[in-house]
Amino acid sequence: LEFERLAGKYDNSNDGAPGLLERENLYNKHLADINSGVDTYWLSEPVRTGINHRHQLYVDGGAGGFMFGIGLNYNGVTGVMKESDRDVLGANIDLIYRVGKLQFTNKFTAQQTKYTNPIVPFSDYAQASPYYKKYNEEGEVERWLANTELEPEVSNPLYNASLNSRDDNTQMQFSDYFIAEYNPTNELKLRARFGLTSLTAERELFYSPDDTRFEDTDILRKGSYDYTNSKTTKYEGELTAIYATVLNDKHRINVAVGGNISEQKTTLQGYSAEGFPSGDFTYPSFSNGYPEGESPNYTESLSRAVSAYLTGGYAFADKYLMDVSYRLNGSSVFGSNKQFINTWSLGLGWNIHNESFIKDNAPWINYLKIRGSIGNPGNQNFDSALSLTTFQYLYSSYNYFGMSSVLQTLGNRNLEWQTTLDRNIGFDVTLFNERFSMTLDYYWKTTDPLLLAIGLPSSSGITSYNTNFGKQLSTGFTGTVQYYIFRDFDKRLTWSLRGTIRMEDSELDGIGNSLESMNEYNQSRSTERYYDGADPDDIWAVRSAGIDPATGREIFIKKDGTYTYDFSYADEVVVGNSRPTAEGTFGTSFGYKGFTAGLTFRYYLGGESFNEAVYNKVENISTSNLNNNLDKRALYDRWQKPGDHALFRNISLATTTPMSSRFVQTENTLTLESLQVGYEFDPAFARKLGISGLRINAYMNDIFRVSSIKEERGTSYPYARSVSFALSFTL
Repeated sequence: LEFERLAGKYDNSNDGAPGLLERENLYNKHLADINSGVDTYWLSEPVRTGINHRHQLYVDGGAGGFMFGIGLNYNGVTGVMKESDRDVLGANIDLIYRVGKLQFTNKFTAQQTKYTNPIVPFSDYAQASPYYKKYNEEGEVERWLANTELEPEVSNPLYNASLNSRDDNTQMQFSDYFIAEYNPTNELKLRARFGLTSLTAERELFYSPDDTRFEDTDILRKGSYDYTNSKTTKYEGELTAIYATVLNDKHRINVAVGGNISEQKTTLQGYSAEGFPSGDFTYPSFSNGYPEGESPNYTESLSRAVSAYLTGGYAFADKYLMDVSYRLNGSSVFGSNKQFINTWSLGLGWNIHNESFIKDNAPWINYLKIRGSIGNPGNQNFDSALSLTTFQYLYSSYNYFGMSSVLQTLGNRNLEWQTTLDRNIGFDVTLFNERFSMTLDYYWKTTDPLLLAIGLPSSSGITSYNTNFGKQLSTGFTGTVQYYIFRDFDKRLTWSLRGTIRMEDSELDGIGNSLESMNEYNQSRSTERYYDGADPDDIWAVRSAGIDPATGREIFIKKDGTYTYDFSYADEVVVGNSRPTAEGTFGTSFGYKGFTAGLTFRYYLGGESFNEAVYNKVENISTSNLNNNLDKRALYDRWQKPGDHALFRNISLATTTPMSSRFVQTENTLTLESLQVGYEFDPAFARKLGISGLRINAYMNDIFRVSSIKEERGTSYPYARSVSFALSFTL
């Protein structure tokens, strides 16, 4: 309330606004409510403690050459937010039949998922000001928290949540894989595989006509219903011949040759309806029809891929290793002139621990291997219509020649695969009777060409065009280390420490001015820019010298180092990088007889982040957002009078704050990601219960998080700490 007063909400400085007396009365009303004890904690309303349960049952058996397995599973999830429930029911059937040198395998799975989403987002509760009351004097939930000439409309999230609005979702997935294998000799295996996957998803989203979002809507258009149905079907087949042999006990050779084909078809259809009567009339048959100018929609996408490959491996005396592969890939996703690409890889390794000079002179080295690899895997995980020119029909626009259509996407016949030349060197070592182990890798890769949608001016009739441009150079380092403080298998006692690390740098090249329009478009919208020599994760902004204690205005630093009050995008420079300098995990595991326990931490060090919470909820607060629950730094850390040394500018300034380095903060974060405790009972005890094995486990996730940045998290859906218990037994 004090922030609103200082920001000018309760004066009549705005032209045409109600008089000062009315505003003072509104301020006094809110102040009286606060003094009477009103301090509403809205975040407790939509949340709950959920109890989830998961069950699995698997039965297998067989006779002769026939084996089978049948499984059932159920997972009931009660979300931490009310009305967010999920039920997953699954089944699987595994069949294996062996006759002579033939083996036939079939794996079938089916899964049904039903879930609901909260109709009122958690952010609506997070934005509600604490000086508003949840209920009126009669204990009823009112529709509005504020709805007067003096204040903009503020809906009561409890009211909207009490309506019969709904968001229901259903998914059904089936998959079946059939594998036939023939072993004419011990060295040769022929395999044929065929797979079919089907996924159907359906969603019904209904908003009651009494929802506050329809306050200013014509009565015949209040209420909405949206229905979508998607179906994805994928076929894939593969033929493979595998040959593996050992010659003279020293030469180990394996070769595989094969090919596969696949087709994926996706259809999406749906419609919207509006205009519903109040009450339990939530189905589309009660609507007044489609929204104005709209009709049912239908889209279809089809992609096909084919490939042939040859892989081989050679090892001499289990010391010197080599792996090679070649693959010819074709995909309909890319331009008709560039649908095929060759990919390959080569890997070399040396098992030094198998050399006699290590065995004889360094028995404390249990395993030591150095290796290197190079290859160019392709990437086809893109939209199936990426390279095609598509049109949209206008059902409401006809002329002499028939129905009108407009260009929707412009195809590119020369659109190429995005490929990466990936190079890696590393080593693996295990020492001291396997108590210490470490893996280190250094990689450098070149992605050339890149693939991006380039923004186009509106005069072209389309918003973007898919094309290849430039390349990206990346170098990085990864490492894993583990050390056993205790490792006594006779006493069944183990205690180990482990850790991982990852570091990476990237640089763009060959872009030129092809992304200049995108950079200009992003100037007022994001801190991302794309220039030659720059890192794609760089944060671009104008440097800030802070807030002037005399005026409360921000002082900017120009490229030449001089100071100014005037902001200019021409002074943008790199002020940080969103990728951490180092990230990874560390933890410990302990085991004694049947008892086990483990901790896993995750850390991020040295990266920078643009603090959106500070930018949008400490500054850049519009008049319409003054009623929202804001960051407390908007009052306590902003400049108020001459002489204040503040982090944020004058409260009374209503102009938009540009993005500057003042909002870029270094992020050092540590989280306790998981805690696990378990106990496996002695087999003798289990047999007394009529079973062969019994184990219990307890898990806890997201236990704590500490960070150098104070920012909002979980305002769209709350973060939840979960505790899980598991009981497993074998008959």
